[in-house]
Amino acid sequence: MAKKKKAEEHENLERWLVSYADFMTLLFATFVVLYALSQINVNEFKKVEESLKKAFSAQSMIDGGSGVLTQGNSVMDANAANSMIDSLMMEYISPRYEQESYEKIKKDLDAMTKNEEIKGVSTTIDERGLVITITDKAILFPSGSAQLPNGAEKVLDKVGKLIVEKFAMHSIRVEGHTDNLPIKGKYPSNWELSSARSSAIVRYLIKRFKILPDLMSAVGYADTRPVATSKDPDYLAKNRRVEIIVQRNQYKKLDHYQDTFIKMGKTEQQKRRNEQIKIIKDIDNQELESLGEDIKHTSEMSHEPSSGSHDVHNTFLNESKRLEKLSNPSSK
Repeated sequence: MAKKKKAEEHENLERWLVSYADFMTLLFATFVVLYALSQINVNEFKKVEESLKKAFSAQSMIDGGSGVLTQGNSVMDANAANSMIDSLMMEYISPRYEQESYEKIKKDLDAMTKNEEIKGVSTTIDERGLVITITDKAILFPSGSAQLPNGAEKVLDKVGKLIVEKFAMHSIRVEGHTDNLPIKGKYPSNWELSSARSSAIVRYLIKRFKILPDLMSAVGYADTRPVATSKDPDYLAKNRRVEIIVQRNQYKKLDHYQDTFIKMGKTEQQKRRNEQIKIIKDIDNQELESLGEDIKHTSEMSHEPSSGSHDVHNTFLNESKRLEKLSNPSSK
């Protein structure tokens, strides 16, 4: 009697679906996280992250395996996520916040220049970041000197206030430039002079706005980066300049300059930030007081009531509201 032939085992040709389903799940999670990272609101991002963890921590319906995010860490840097206050985290992770802040500062400085509140200040946004150029018209250093002249503080206060309002932990580089004329006096060459001038501005910004020194750097280029080649005095004046560069955050991993901020406790971070906000508020109040004194003086000289008193009152009121929001960001 012949033996019954054993039936051949059926080959499962659909096993690839398991790997494919896992791949698609991971791909979906990646795009959701990338989308969340591009948003400004850090609190909303954290909600998305928690939702993803809950959604994928359950066993897979495809193969009964473990969830893809069960053992995973936060998609954000663990140290940064756990050791920074929300406002700093926003600055740390969001390219959109950075770009919009650059554009806001540029718009404000351009408006001040147009209204002749300040002179000799121009701004550009390039691959380095936000570049604020200050020429001799704004800060006229005495020939061969790096001593900040009278009137320089007013310009630096306006520029520094706008920067510190938006950025607390961005790297700021100050570059000094000179013309190609030989110098006499304290400094042997334009190299030392340009470096000393940029250092003078760095010292002022650190002292005035309590910027973390780790974030600041001073560079001197002498006359090697001219913007004008003519020997005309007006063109030479353009070469005598200082550039304040708020560098893009994409280079933060190169220098580790933000480590000092990250290693601080949240209480210390908030304390430092509150001190900076108070300084900004004091500068605004000084400007308002100065504006009030000018109006009062004009009114006394003319012996007539100021015709713009109602507008001034509204200006003071609006400014007070803005400062209140600044000092208490949570209020609406």
